Order: sequence, then C-alpha cells, then structure tokens
Amino acid sequence: MAKRKSVLFLLKLLFSAAVLAFFFLLTRTSLKDIGLKLRGVSWGWLALAFSLQGPGLLISAHRWRILARAQGDDVPLLFLVKSYLVGMFFNNFLPTRFGGDVVRIWDGSKYSKSLVKSSAVVLVDRATGIIVLFLFALVAALFRLDMAREVPVIWAALVLGLIGLAGVVFFFLPLFGRWLRKIPERGFLKPFKQKVIDFRTTIILYKNKRKEFSLATAWAVLLQMNVILFYFLIGRALHLAIPLLDYFIFIPLVLLIQIIPITINGLGLREGAYIEIFKFYGIPAASAWSFSIIEVAFGLILGLIGGAIYVSRK
Repeated sequence: MAKRKSVLFLLKLLFSAAVLAFFFLLTRTSLKDIGLKLRGVSWGWLALAFSLQGPGLLISAHRWRILARAQGDDVPLLFLVKSYLVGMFFNNFLPTRFGGDVVRIWDGSKYSKSLVKSSAVVLVDRATGIIVLFLFALVAALFRLDMAREVPVIWAALVLGLIGLAGVVFFFLPLFGRWLRKIPERGFLKPFKQKVIDFRTTIILYKNKRKEFSLATAWAVLLQMNVILFYFLIGRALHLAIPLLDYFIFIPLVLLIQIIPITINGLGLREGAYIEIFKFYGIPAASAWSFSIIEVAFGLILGLIGGAIYVSRK
C-alpha cells in the first residue's frame, strides 16, 4: 500500500510539473495566435503525415517480432500491433515518451513466460531505434554546424545522447560484468543483482543472432526515416520553411529530450525545445506550439484506439 501511494504521489508530482511547464511556455505566445496558425493548416499534408502512422506501426511490430524470435518466441504480428497501440494509450499518462513500454514488456511476457526476457527484447527494440535517430542527428549536424552553434538545446541533447550511449556501452563491457558479480549478495540486493545479470545475459545473446539483429537494425533505419518524414510533413502542413535535412537534426534530439522522466509524456519539454529550435528560423512560438499540438493530437488519436483495445481485453 505504501509503495502504491509513493508511485501515485510521483505521478501527481510529474503531472504538476508538466502542467506548470505547459502554462509557463504558453506565456510565450497567445491562444489566438495558435488558433490562427492551426486554422491555416494544409489538410492534405496533414492527412499524408497521419497516413505514415500505419506503416510505422507495422514496421515497429515487425521489428519487435524479429527480436522476439531471436529469443525463441514466436509472437503474432497483429498482437504486437495492438500492444503498440495500447502502449501509446499509456504513453499519454506516464513519465517520458516511452512510458507505454511497460505495457509492451508485460504483453511480451505472455509469450516469453519471462519478464526479464521480455524486458530485454523491448529494450533492444527501443535502444536500437534511439541510437539510429541519434546517429541521424549527429551526422546531419556535421552539415549544419552553424545551426548547432546557434541553438544551445542541440548541443545539450547531443551531449545527453553521448552520455547515454556511453552508459549503454559500459553496461555491456566485460569489466561491468565482473564488477556486477562482485557486488555482495545481501538483503534486497540479492534478487535485484540476479535480475540485472539475467537481463544483461539475455541481451548479450543477440551477439549470436547477428542476422536477426542486423535485420532488426535495418528496419529501425527505415522506421526512423518514416518518423522524420512524418514530422517534415507536419511542418509542410504548417507552411514552415525548414529544410528536410534539419529535421534529421532536431527531431531526434527533441525525442531524446522527452526521455527525461520529469514530466508526463514529455509535456513542457517538447514545447520548450520546439520554441528554442524554431527561433533559429525566425519562426514564432505560435508555430512551435501548433507543431507540438498536432503531434500530440495524432498521438491521442492512436492512444484512443489503444485504449479501446485495452478495454476490450477486460
């Protein structure tokens, strides 16, 4: 009971932080200006952007299935698509943009019969996608050093990404494995230590499944290009004069920033990042808000579908 109250308190705290950030950033523009921007949207480009959600879901589910099969689990593709949608529903109420991955881990365990194995599959699925996005941003930034110099949030996100990448690499080094095994097995540390070892071992198994891992990574590249194109089309719908190359820089970094678990669904972090980045192009905060609102609205639509699927399970 005490643990449940602590979790609820944390969620309320994060929700409050998100709301405060949201309204603070809203002072940078006006609802009237945002309304004008949204009324001038090009519905054709918007429909085309939303149409990319379908292929994105199928690619995501297919990647998940490849990684699960590499661990010996054959999961139906339709089940994985539905699980992704349910995860999108919970993303709207949980910390970070990827809070719904908890649902995917639980769903995957129904076939793997192991939360550790399911967690490893989902983490590899998510991590490879993030790494591909980060590499997109890193390479594209080399062609736009002027932009990187003038937009501090880009450097901050790149540094954050490099730290995260270094942490992942260190976690799988033999040195960390030896250090982990030396941790004393006392109290609550004993079961926790074993779970971390099992989790790490499960992921390392992909070293022997190079074909499957390479295939999943190739699909990750295609998926993230679909993601970038999705945001580019939203920009076209809002008549934003931003080159396609630049989306490969700032979209991955905004998504990376939203991983920070300090607000619900990245609320406030996302809008603040867009406002700062769009300044570089002389684009007003109202356009940044409109861009974010459309993104969130699409997420809510898919989340509602996921919510209906979740309710139908009961």
